[in-house]
Amino acid sequence: MSADIRSSGSIVQRRIGMHGSRFAWIAATVGIVAAAASVITVGLSLKLWPMFIGWTCFGTGGGDLRRGAAAIACLVIGVLLGMGGVVVLGAIQPVAGEWALPIVIFGLAVLAMLTLLTPPLDAIPGYFLGMTAFFASGLPPGEPALAAILPAALIGGLAAALVVAAPRLYDRWWSSPAERT
Repeated sequence: MSADIRSSGSIVQRRIGMHGSRFAWIAATVGIVAAAASVITVGLSLKLWPMFIGWTCFGTGGGDLRRGAAAIACLVIGVLLGMGGVVVLGAIQPVAGEWALPIVIFGLAVLAMLTLLTPPLDAIPGYFLGMTAFFASGLPPGEPALAAILPAALIGGLAAALVVAAPRLYDRWWSSPAERT
């Protein structure tokens, strides 16, 4: 270990601004919550990947519970937009031919970008993650697609919300005031 590293504190303190014990507790909490969310998801016979999309989507809220919840709401709307896009694609393909797909994708992307003007439902990544989840599912629009994607994504969003709350719980229960920096 170099003298520079020893003299400037731990790497955890320098990189993320917190003491090692707090970071270790948070890292362990993330692991436990992720493991529990995966067991619940698979136990409900749901696919695991939408759970992680929901977790990632919540994370786009920047550690704020309200913004994360808004991002999850945008994911749900994004799934519905993806379904609508497939319906529109089927309707215009006979007329637009090979241009149907780029026309629909253009419309969906513009619509998602315009939501920046509609707070609190302005989490653009949430819309794209929702559409991605729908398209990746390979399912046709309808209730089976919703049932395959949304419960798992919501489990992921809830798990991410628990992880966001973890540092506050640690601070409240175990840390000293000096460690909270």
